[in-house]
Amino acid sequence: MSPLQDLGATLAIVTFVLVLVAYIQHLARRGVYRLPPGPKGLPILGNIHQLPAKYQHETFTKWAAEYGDVFYIQICHKPAIVVNTLQAAHDLMEKRSSLYSDRPKSVVMGFEFETSILPYGKQWRLHRKWFQTAFQTKTAQLRHRPLQLRAVRQLLSALLDSPADFRNNIQRFAGAMMLEIAYGHTATSADDDFIGWVGDTIARVLESGGGGATVIDLFPICERDYDLYTGGAPSKIVSFHEVKHVPDWMPGAGSKRRAAAMRPAVREFHDLPYNRVKAALDAGCAKTSFLSSLIERASANSALTEEDEFNLKGAAGMVYIGEHPTFTQQILQKVTNFTVTVLLTFIIAMVLHPEVYKKAQAEIDRVVGHSRLPNHEDLPSTPYLSCVLKEVYRWRCPLPLAVPHQVIKDDEYLGYHIPAGSMIIPNVWAMTRNPDLYPDPDNFMPERFENLDAETASRLDPTKLVFGFGRRICSGRSFANSNMLLLIANILATMNIRKARDEAGKEITPDSVFMDGGVCHPKPFKCDIQPRSQRAVEMIALANVESSY
Repeated sequence: MSPLQDLGATLAIVTFVLVLVAYIQHLARRGVYRLPPGPKGLPILGNIHQLPAKYQHETFTKWAAEYGDVFYIQICHKPAIVVNTLQAAHDLMEKRSSLYSDRPKSVVMGFEFETSILPYGKQWRLHRKWFQTAFQTKTAQLRHRPLQLRAVRQLLSALLDSPADFRNNIQRFAGAMMLEIAYGHTATSADDDFIGWVGDTIARVLESGGGGATVIDLFPICERDYDLYTGGAPSKIVSFHEVKHVPDWMPGAGSKRRAAAMRPAVREFHDLPYNRVKAALDAGCAKTSFLSSLIERASANSALTEEDEFNLKGAAGMVYIGEHPTFTQQILQKVTNFTVTVLLTFIIAMVLHPEVYKKAQAEIDRVVGHSRLPNHEDLPSTPYLSCVLKEVYRWRCPLPLAVPHQVIKDDEYLGYHIPAGSMIIPNVWAMTRNPDLYPDPDNFMPERFENLDAETASRLDPTKLVFGFGRRICSGRSFANSNMLLLIANILATMNIRKARDEAGKEITPDSVFMDGGVCHPKPFKCDIQPRSQRAVEMIALANVESSY
């Protein structure tokens, strides 16, 4: 028999065994346990052939109408429970958070050590404590206010200088702000060297093919663990997964090669900013930042261990990459660059609904006047502005499918068996499109949140959906929400946003269809952004001069 015939026979045997094992597991689950209802799948493939390449949240929402609030699918070997109502999400991920706070493992992503996708355990709890201290406490929120104000005023100035480039201006604003919080680096221009280096490093990761599901994710027998940083023996510090049983020549093994190619860029992304901050601390010239504070705290009584440094690098990296648009979409697909997404959604909503913009502007004018720019102290006096932001969250939720959870042991819900290791997929899109809670859900209508009693307001509040669930809820949610309110208030106070016009002077109505992906962005659109008055231009200029001192 020729080598090619040997290879063909080997592949046929391996395929047959995989199909047989998967089919037996599938029958065992269906026969022994009462699983939630769901679409009928195929042996080994499960329901993967029924999942569209795009807008999966819409397919899940249609299935929810047929199979119920909680339904079961299987993605190759992986059981998954899709949760389509806030009540079910609360029952599982809030009330039973000790069982439902793990994360599914992604084999070749290469960023398993980032806080948002760490497995539930001691290491994640350490990161979580750091983030709570840095973003959720009242002291931390007050500490960030000067930076938020400075960043907002810089964005206003950029919108004045290049209004047609508003999308890139917003992306630079978000990235620069989080880079300063994470590492203490203040961007001095749009082409800042440090931001450019980070972007180049991220591009190298993307060119290596990072991100996305592969054959290794779908067949767990194909993986082994090894030390990400040293490339040596299995490490207790971090598990980075690579192909074990799939040789380089086998179809699907390209992910093994891409993971190997990605490692230097991954390592550089975490090592170089860390080393830069550590060197500045040693020299006594470091600016206060998330990372510098953690290093000082961790090294106060003893030298930093390798495990300490690993955790510090991963946590600081998470602060920044959560606001880097390209990195977020393609590497950490479900960790949203929140500010960019929400602000672009706000702008397109205001272009399409000028009556809402005028009403919100009138409120800002009543509260702030025309002699200064809005600040944090004004926000509690702007209830309609809060309604507008809530409707932005609901109308086009940033993550239609929230970052999946994973159940750590067998459980039962509504009489159905939830197998251990099941991926729990919160379908936030379905929750925000529930007509029983939000009548006429496709319409942008901030008034739906006005004049509600406390109980109803709490029940309808979409901020309970867009920041995650249970113990995995975003630690920076208060920071993010106040940041968005401050941004929107300042734009309303100083800018008019309208539909753009074509060469013939005809208004251009933007397409309200959003791009598919882990993060739900509006498709590129045009609009007309102009200062409200010469006084607004002067206030922006003065505010930027004052913030430079």
